[in-house]
Amino acid sequence: MYPNNMMQKKILIIDDEFPMRYLIEHQLKREGFTVTLAKDGKDGLTAVSRHKPDLVVLDVMMPGMDGFEVCQQLKSTPETSQIPVIFLTASEVKEYKTRAFAVGADDYLTKPFLAEELTAHISAVLKRSERVKTGIISNSTGRVVSIFSPKGGVGTTTLAIQLAEAIIMHENKPVVLIDLNLPFGGIAPMLNLHTQRNILDLLNAPTEHFSIPYIRQFTQRHRADLLVVPAPGSFVATGSKNIVQKLGVLLKRLTEAGYQVVLDLGSQLNVLARTAMRESDTVFVVTSGQPIANQLCEAFLQDASEIGLESRRLMPVINETHGRIANVNLTRLPVARIPHTSERSRTRLWLKEQGIRKLVSIVR
Repeated sequence: MYPNNMMQKKILIIDDEFPMRYLIEHQLKREGFTVTLAKDGKDGLTAVSRHKPDLVVLDVMMPGMDGFEVCQQLKSTPETSQIPVIFLTASEVKEYKTRAFAVGADDYLTKPFLAEELTAHISAVLKRSERVKTGIISNSTGRVVSIFSPKGGVGTTTLAIQLAEAIIMHENKPVVLIDLNLPFGGIAPMLNLHTQRNILDLLNAPTEHFSIPYIRQFTQRHRADLLVVPAPGSFVATGSKNIVQKLGVLLKRLTEAGYQVVLDLGSQLNVLARTAMRESDTVFVVTSGQPIANQLCEAFLQDASEIGLESRRLMPVINETHGRIANVNLTRLPVARIPHTSERSRTRLWLKEQGIRKLVSIVR
């Protein structure tokens, strides 16, 4: 039996099969949940607007609008982006699960399933949602890690996304991924996210509003525990003169709540990026291994103290974006090497995984 605050929650079931809707409704009502039904995607979106559910159970394959499109619309609309979504499908296609999390799913179950299994998953997702509302995400303090390269085009955005996902997968910790590669950024287009609410909108708000529920209004969920704050995506004025100080307050709020924060700085070295580096526990300085990239990386590592960065927090990383490099001449030994993976061999993919996991071990 679930706590009273769980049983009072409203669950919306969107499924085109009547027997499945009936079975799920019967089980959830037995557990004390309030249940609303929708027979397809269009009907489901209408029900979300009308009933404001606390959680949506969503089928994948439906006529007209499938579950992926429904979830994407929910997660891309500010008013509904924080409603948890659990996908429920009879399909065993592995790509469906990947696609579900890519459009913002919070959980994923395959049919057939035990009734107790579904209610357990619903309860877990709702509890996680409650922790977000109270601002208590984890009992431990989070950390801030920045991804930066003095040279553009060496894959900082891809590396930031991979690192954020790896922290969730291997450390089971919630992550906020922030795009500070202003003004355009690269995370939103890469993850198919909107930029209606972005990092500059958040930093232009008064700091007294910086509670976790308020901050979450500017995030979009990419995977179960990965929240993304995108860049504006266009030329905009930075706005508030106190934006640098506000960034420090924002990062403190997130880490105090237990979030691991990953910052994509791209090749920016403006005042906001320098502040982000000073606030970071670790700064991964990325080079592609090419001579010019190496020279710029070396110059930055040598001059970093001039902008208040301690050398012990700076970690050189080789990201072989443009292909394998035989010899990399750096005076400081790189902490990790992410190999070029255009060759889809098991060995190359394994080496890439080991490189990412090395970064995860450093930011623990």
